[in-house]
Amino acid sequence: MGAGALGASVPLARWRRRRVVLLVSLLLAASAGFATTAIVVSSRHPAAKLGVSSGGHGSSTTPSGGGQLGLGALVPAADLVSDPVFVSSTVGFALETGEHGNLAVERLARSEDGGRTWHVTGSAFPYPWGFSTLQFISPDQGYVFGNSGLLVTSDGGASWHSVQGLNGTLQRAIPLGNNVWATYTSCGSTPPGGSGSCSVGVAISTDDGSRWRDVTLTGLKEAREGGDILARWSLTSAYVLSYGVTGGGLAYTGDNGRSWKRLLDPCSGPYEREDLAAPPAPPGDESSLWLICGAITAPGATVQPKVVYRSFDDAKHWVLVASTGFMSSSAAPVGQIPLSGWVSQLATIASTQAWLGIQGLGVIVTNDSGATWQPVEGLPTSEPDTEVGVTFNSGTLGWAVVFRRGVWRTEDAVRWQLMDGS
Repeated sequence: MGAGALGASVPLARWRRRRVVLLVSLLLAASAGFATTAIVVSSRHPAAKLGVSSGGHGSSTTPSGGGQLGLGALVPAADLVSDPVFVSSTVGFALETGEHGNLAVERLARSEDGGRTWHVTGSAFPYPWGFSTLQFISPDQGYVFGNSGLLVTSDGGASWHSVQGLNGTLQRAIPLGNNVWATYTSCGSTPPGGSGSCSVGVAISTDDGSRWRDVTLTGLKEAREGGDILARWSLTSAYVLSYGVTGGGLAYTGDNGRSWKRLLDPCSGPYEREDLAAPPAPPGDESSLWLICGAITAPGATVQPKVVYRSFDDAKHWVLVASTGFMSSSAAPVGQIPLSGWVSQLATIASTQAWLGIQGLGVIVTNDSGATWQPVEGLPTSEPDTEVGVTFNSGTLGWAVVFRRGVWRTEDAVRWQLMDGS
């Protein structure tokens, strides 16, 4: 699936709100000089619109500092409000939030030492709140977006350009160099909070996100309280997965969005959260896909039924490799995956090895293609309302963030070291 210089990947952050908000993940391959291959996570707010301020908080996390930090100020890792994005083994970016009146105001934070220390960098965003997802493909070129819009920088955050031009509500933007794809939804006249579904579309920019053109619609529908996943690894190919309380679906394009093929989605029923991962396959081989789905649960529940599917032929067929909590014969108990906690984030670097962040539990790992999962040694448990993120920027170099706790790093995909936090 991957080719040559398009083997690099940089993680996206995600919205961290209470668990009633649906989280989604994506595969990202960015043509940065830091050659990597990883699966990463992102989520979105249902009301994320380009260039329109929501008038609300961009994050539910209250910074321990209690005030707005100035340029160059030290940022404790526990105050970061996004997954860290590393463009080399030492240089990384994240978002931090300071209080301004009764609003949470986001700023860009940068690390020069692999995540040990973070400092506020760059100029303030054009809109003062509503950003919690960022994407950097080099120390200079980056993207920040959320319910206040999509911002682009080409000078490491010293200046920001506000992007306009999508024909719907922005969900996410994934760059490969100056080639950027974005998913968006069009929801028609259904009132906010209604049960109607939205059409999922894709737009492409070839000039760093300045101008956009719509490509053929995926044909997918997404519930207002649902999510969609964009997984791309080349300039012309991508998967789009939608899910939510009214079901979802999976579509694929291999010709730059000119045509889309609907594929079998074993989690096409109502699910609260899904993760799709598609690590690059060797040349000439079919892709090896991961799909993890978390069921809809009752308010206050501390457990979530989960299923793990694998496909080794480009989603033509799926094999159930692990499940827990389901009573139906289609998802009878198989393999070993915890029932406790809620699906938060999937990361993988190989066809047999993957990590899964579990909100309210911590991070679990599989080394046998998803059949059995065990807790990762060296990483802490998380609180029930705390998200967990895992990202890998190479075969063995990765970071984990337990929000409101800190940032951890591994250099061998086995041992984890606390970089900053508690």
